[in-house]
Amino acid sequence: MTDTTYLTPEELAERWRVTVKTLANWRSAGTGPQYLKLGGKRNTRVMYPIHAITAYESKHMMGAA
Repeated sequence: MTDTTYLTPEELAERWRVTVKTLANWRSAGTGPQYLKLGGKRNTRVMYPIHAITAYESKHMMGAA
C-alpha cells in the first residue's frame, strides 16, 4: 500500500492563488481536480490527493513543450 499526500482546499487555493470559494464552485460544477469527501452532512472534510492535482496541472499546461 502506498501513502498518498493530500492538500486541504486552503492549501490548494494558496498553491494556485485562487479562493477557497472558487474551488468549492468547481466541485459543485464538476470541474477541477478529483477530490475526496470525508464525513457526514454536518462535518464534511474535502481533501485533494496530490496525484490528482499534478494530473490536473499537466492536463491544463499550455505552450510549447
